[in-house]
Parts: sequence; structure tokens; C-alpha cells
Amino acid sequence: MRGLPGVFVVATVCAVGGAAFAQPPALGVLLERATAYVSEYEHAFSLLVSEEYYVQEIRRPLNPGANLSRANPGGGMQGGDVRSRRVLRSDYLLVQLGAGSGWMPFRDVFELDTGKVRDREDRLAQLFLSNEAERFELADRIMAESTRHNLGNVTRTINIPTLAMMFVHPRVRDRFTFAAGGEELVGGRTVHRVHYRETAKPTLIKTTRGRDLMLEGQLWIDAETGAVVKTALTAADPAVRATVTVTFRRDEALAIWVPEQMDEYYKAYNALDEIFATATYSNVRRFQVYTDEKIRKPPGM
Repeated sequence: MRGLPGVFVVATVCAVGGAAFAQPPALGVLLERATAYVSEYEHAFSLLVSEEYYVQEIRRPLNPGANLSRANPGGGMQGGDVRSRRVLRSDYLLVQLGAGSGWMPFRDVFELDTGKVRDREDRLAQLFLSNEAERFELADRIMAESTRHNLGNVTRTINIPTLAMMFVHPRVRDRFTFAAGGEELVGGRTVHRVHYRETAKPTLIKTTRGRDLMLEGQLWIDAETGAVVKTALTAADPAVRATVTVTFRRDEALAIWVPEQMDEYYKAYNALDEIFATATYSNVRRFQVYTDEKIRKPPGM
């Protein structure tokens, strides 16, 4: 899959406080609070740096012929025997692309299955903090090096921890329809689940062959602050199905909420195997660095 230019990505969420309302707010009110919240933290920082612990597995379903549908080609989400496993430790960055353009992820692997790939030197963070003119081009090369360590043959461009929450951003919210999904406990906090579905074309995400790929999923929103504390995103067509679920945690040192865990699932229609992955984030730091609107958007986004 590949994204369109200007796909929105965001780095983190701010403090979520207060108890849930006794009476659920109207859906429109809830969305307005979430939209204001997303707009505000777009200005909170331009660089979020963390350490990512990324476990990937290829599994063979116990009954690969079951659970077939157009939305779930080839069945799937059944688990089964682990055929291969890979563990990556990386420096992970979310970088602001410019005013109103959201965020772009970069991964720099320094350890593979407990073996050192390179000396850890925070080279991506240093690159962006130095404000070097060709920093995006150099970061692209580092990212390409890291991507080759991924298991499976599915191209992954929607596994960005902060992607789905940006669907309530004022620039793209009208592309989606929303429906209330009731209250739910997330991390001991009562929040409101909202279902979303993309309806506008061309879609934000395209397949590798350029076809529209409609997005749908859920957002878990704090009613008082509008903060998005959990997201789920599904992209599926007859060729492939992908699901990404992200939860956030409160970082007391930064006084903001940051990505805590990202769970991924991929299934191609012509493959029996399924890909499962879980990324967890620690040692999160945020920085303000100079960027401008002339930054070249990385290809395929």
C-alpha cells in the first residue's frame, strides 16, 4: 500500500483528564472536541523520538480456508503455528513535514534478534536536530535499510502509530462518516468509541497498483478533552487486508500521552501465511526543530 501526498500523521496526544460525562455527549460535540484536540497538538512539537521494540511473526492459520469474505480475502486473523519470528530494536522518529502536513515516521534498526546491526548513535535524531538541508533524503536511505528487515512481502505504509487519529483533523474529517459506538473502558478510563468509514474518492491510501483503498475503524475518545487514547484502522480490498491498532499511555515526564503499543495484522489473498506484529515504545523524547513548508515529501506518501 502507498499513501497520497499530504497524508496526515501525528506524533502524540496530550493529557487526558477528568471523569467521563454522566450523560454521553452528542456525537457532533464529541467530534468537535477531538478535532480541536488534534489541531492543537499539531503545534506541540516537530520531532518525537523513541525506542521501538518490534516483534514480527509469520503464522500459518490452523484452517486457512475458513472465515472467507471479500473484506477478509483468504480468511485470516486465526493465528496458528509460528513459521518465522523476528525481533527488531530501533530508534523511531515521527517528524513534522511542515505546517498543516502532519508527521512522517522514520525507523533506524540497531539490533536484530539480539544481534547488533550497528553501533547505536541516535543518528536519525542527530540528523534532524542538526537541520541539515538534505536530512529527509538521508533519512529515506536509513529507512530503506531498516525496511529490508521486515518479515513477509506486504508493503507497510499504514503502520504509523498516530495515523488514524488524524482522520478527525479539520482538513480530512469531511472525507469520513462517523457513528457512535458506546462507552468502553480503556486503561481503566471510560471513553467513547466512535466508528469511522472513508467515503470520499480518491482515497487517502492507495494500493501499490494505484487502486482506491477505503479505510474504516474505530477511535476511542475522551469526552471531556477530546483526546484520542486508542485507534483501530482497517484497510482491505480483494488482494490484501491490513489492521493496525494503537494504544497510548500517559508520559509523566513529558506531561503528554504518547504511543505505547501498535499491533498489526496483514494477509494477502494469494498467501496462506499471515503476518502479526507488535511494536512497543519507550524512552520517548520530544524536540522542537526548524522546518518549513518546502520540505520534500518522501515518495509514496
